[in-house]
Amino acid sequence: MRIALIGFMGCGKTTIGKLLAERLNYKFIDTDSEIEKKTGLTIPEIFKKHGEKFFREKEREVLIDILKEDNIVIATGGGLPAYKDNMEVLNENALTIYLDTDFETLWNRISKDKNRPLVKKGKESIQELYNLRKPFYKLSKIIVAQKENESPEKLAETILEKIKKTQRKI
Repeated sequence: MRIALIGFMGCGKTTIGKLLAERLNYKFIDTDSEIEKKTGLTIPEIFKKHGEKFFREKEREVLIDILKEDNIVIATGGGLPAYKDNMEVLNENALTIYLDTDFETLWNRISKDKNRPLVKKGKESIQELYNLRKPFYKLSKIIVAQKENESPEKLAETILEKIKKTQRKI
């Protein structure tokens, strides 16, 4: 089985992904980390030197490669589902799980992070981006609403329960 975590930057895909992979004894893969390995550049460097379009193309290449593996938990980049037909590809090849988090919570988490190049555009611009991407996220097979102050461990347990219910229906 392949599990792909979907959601806006700062929703906890990497943290939750590592917990799920550990509990399922799966391999954890972060698409951003894979892009950095493939290009030899950090995400901010890629954006600065080559721009967002180049980044999105590399992200798609990495996604296609990752989906050849099995027994994996994937933390996708926040923009990945909204680019080309990536969300369709994910839904065809993985159990997609949207970590639904309200914008204010996300903004509080990401606004001070220097490693997020898009944050430099400001809150209104990021809110717009959030609103544009949300319809793609909602195409996920499972949607998990994060509760305020819910621990990553508790959220991971909730997701595991939903995965088990989904698997029983198949």
